Amino acid sequence: MSSGRDTRVSIVRLDDYESGAIDRALEKLLAPFGGMEGIVGDAERVVVKPNFLWSSGVDRAICTHPEIIRAASRSAAAASGSRVTITDSPGVGTATRCARVLDLAEEADFSILDANDGVQIGREGKTLSYHRLFLSRRMLESDCLINLPKAKTHGQMVVTAAVKNTFGAVVGFEKAQWHFRAGRDPMAFARLLVEIHESLPVKLSVLDAVVGMEGNGPGSGDPRKLGFLMAGKNAHAIDRVLCEIWGVDPGAVYTLRAAAEMGLATRLEEIEVIGPRLEELRPSPAWKLARPNPLRNIAGPTWFVPVMDRLLSLRPEVNPATCIGCGHCVKACAAEAMTMVPSMTRPNAVVEIDRKKCISCFCCQEICPQGAIEVKTGPVARILGLGRLR
Repeated sequence: MSSGRDTRVSIVRLDDYESGAIDRALEKLLAPFGGMEGIVGDAERVVVKPNFLWSSGVDRAICTHPEIIRAASRSAAAASGSRVTITDSPGVGTATRCARVLDLAEEADFSILDANDGVQIGREGKTLSYHRLFLSRRMLESDCLINLPKAKTHGQMVVTAAVKNTFGAVVGFEKAQWHFRAGRDPMAFARLLVEIHESLPVKLSVLDAVVGMEGNGPGSGDPRKLGFLMAGKNAHAIDRVLCEIWGVDPGAVYTLRAAAEMGLATRLEEIEVIGPRLEELRPSPAWKLARPNPLRNIAGPTWFVPVMDRLLSLRPEVNPATCIGCGHCVKACAAEAMTMVPSMTRPNAVVEIDRKKCISCFCCQEICPQGAIEVKTGPVARILGLGRLR
């Protein structure tokens, strides 16, 4: 349903989140698509889906900036002539709480609602390999879904942008369950992400890249200015252009690889970029990723594979110095590999990880509000210099 074959990508420079500057930038950004009117058309039910990972202030660059959300929602309401709904299903908490922390209040143009009503979907005979998914009714049944991702790194998928953002359509802790069902294979999870995206009526994606996140993303990395907005009807094209700006090999980004397998990916030469030249937007020094490509697909005798996987592979590790014992990671771990253990030396309980149960899905790292969980390589990989951050 989503993305279409319009592979134009519009980019406009934007230095800060001043509301008037955002309004002007958004108008210029959407002009190649006929403005917001050309996107919304005669849609009656317009839904805006930001990136609400968890309740966090604007300074940490975890969520889509509230001024971007306001501007897009007001514009969509004016184009449709009806009140717009803002919704998401965060990894922790609710959309309404995230909005409160961001100081994003309801206005005449939009309401803010939680995505807590799931609808089971399935596409028999189609490419959907996960035959039963519960997605947000508000998003699924909208006439026009406007996707507002944040430009960030990701511990498992390498990059999270337009395609990965729509994983928020999966309701509640069902997201952690799908991480678990996809297992240790990141490509299996990437295929799921692409299939979810393609099941939703996404008509437009606007990437908040004024300030992005590098390093230990998507929730515990470092904010860093990029200075632009990017928009398009094709989310895969947006993700591909972002990789080019960041200098990331698109073959290392699992959602782009999965999209290519499914005949949905777009080569860079097929994308019409409207705006600044990409090399002018490239950050210097290079954008730091959450981690390098995982060391997977080890071949050998039955006894050899688990041993080398343990010595080479990437895994989450808890930093006890910054862990506050909130327990969010334990609740999010669908593999039930994490437990809270009382400590004799610290006021808070500590988190222990059962390495035999851990599937390295990095849900814990994604939702840790303190940035206390990091992605580490095995000891042999460290000795050999493998798995270093860029």
